[in-house]
Amino acid sequence: MANRLIDRIQVFYDKLEKMSKGKEAAIVCCIFSVLVYGVVIGMGTLTSGFHLVDDWEFAQYIDWMTLDGKSLWECLRQAVGFDLTLRFRPLYYINRVLMTAVFGTNLTAVSVVKASEIVAALVLLYYCARQMKCNMVYAALFALTVMVGYQSAVWWKLGPQESYDIMMFALGFYLLLKWLGTDRKWYAFASVGAFFLMSIYKEPFILLLPFVGLYVLYEEMQGGRVSMRGLWAAIRRRLPYLVAIGILFTVEMFLIVFVIGTNNYSYVGLDESVTLDQYVQAWSTAAHADLKWYVRFGIVMGLILLTYWEQTKKLIWEVLLAAAIIVPQCVTYSKTAIAERYILPCVLGFAFFFVIVGCNLRPLSGKRRIVYMLSLLLMLAAHGRVVLREAHYFTYRGESIKTALNSTLELVSGTDKKVLSCFGPNLEGNKTMYHWFRIHGYDEVFYWEEDLHKINRSFGPREDEQAAFDEIDVIVMYNKEDRHWCYEPSLDLSDFTEHICGTITMYVRNDA
Repeated sequence: MANRLIDRIQVFYDKLEKMSKGKEAAIVCCIFSVLVYGVVIGMGTLTSGFHLVDDWEFAQYIDWMTLDGKSLWECLRQAVGFDLTLRFRPLYYINRVLMTAVFGTNLTAVSVVKASEIVAALVLLYYCARQMKCNMVYAALFALTVMVGYQSAVWWKLGPQESYDIMMFALGFYLLLKWLGTDRKWYAFASVGAFFLMSIYKEPFILLLPFVGLYVLYEEMQGGRVSMRGLWAAIRRRLPYLVAIGILFTVEMFLIVFVIGTNNYSYVGLDESVTLDQYVQAWSTAAHADLKWYVRFGIVMGLILLTYWEQTKKLIWEVLLAAAIIVPQCVTYSKTAIAERYILPCVLGFAFFFVIVGCNLRPLSGKRRIVYMLSLLLMLAAHGRVVLREAHYFTYRGESIKTALNSTLELVSGTDKKVLSCFGPNLEGNKTMYHWFRIHGYDEVFYWEEDLHKINRSFGPREDEQAAFDEIDVIVMYNKEDRHWCYEPSLDLSDFTEHICGTITMYVRNDA
């Protein structure tokens, strides 16, 4: 019975493979577009507005350009210059300022661009798999395994850089595969260019460059015995490309380590102050949280592959390539472990081994093949449920913030009433309040410092100005439904009326 099912599936595969390239491209683009836009439109994330994290920068740049009168060039220089004192993401801030110049605070338009990046990434990942000799079904599984799961937060969150970077990696890798298949030099030049743009957008993606170099050697040596002579011959044949990738990696890592410095990356890297038990606890938590489905189904699929021991023990190169992606990312996030958007690009290694390599392992057949494929499909189903749940929360939170901001503005606009923002220690929440209200013509927002029990301006030219609590007319804070909630401000709210706006609570003074 298992063999009959396999035969029918194979017939289905054969029919798909006879499809014309143009028809295949149209179907693939259509399916991925419907998937991504179906989620962001259907779940409402596309129009959910500000979220008090990352996207406050759009309001800041509009503030700079309109109220402070800064030119586009001045905004670019200030944003990029400041980031280079902390991180190495110059292209990210160039893109962010330019997007603001084009769309302003129309976050729906920005969300459409973000979703388009995801569609492009899925399509490019699909064609990467096709270039690696996968059939259409495996290629689709590869793309979906990479992009569907807790990491799908990058489909709708406007701050994360991973959507752009995974798209550029997929483009660079596709061009690399085309070059290796055709030897047309322009593919090699374009590939290096794509990897360069990827690497200056977010630092962890720089760590994919060694994988790129190793993959070039892997392709050159496939079918041949691994030896020093063969390795050296492969290096000589592809030396210019390997040198270009090596220089890119070395220069950027030198800038991060010796020029910008690593002290600002408090959540990444190894740390002598962190004990082994703490590392173990962090990864144990991740394995039972955002990584749980990869762990559980990965164990099942790994055990199935091990039943073909004589064949799997020959997959040394493939294991090395997967490790070249996964291990650097795990070391980078060793203190906090990998979760949500940080699953990208680590999951590329998982998908490469279990989809590209595992599904194409020749001896894999019969009932074991059915269980293996079923494991991949069940993992995607579990991750699909995660996508819908996380998208729903994102929309709910966005609508909550939108209601609170608009309701507060309606109460205080055109008056001298004062607003108290209690989003600390989430500084980004407070910054959203500062810039959003300024660009809407109101500049009387103060900020509560719980540790000092003090009310300050905190931002702008009047940052040292303080206010007494009895001067405050409206208070805005998280409630326990918001994932950023961490404490109840120690304020006497007896003279205020509570208004709950989803995950945000407003308190309005009774005589206001």
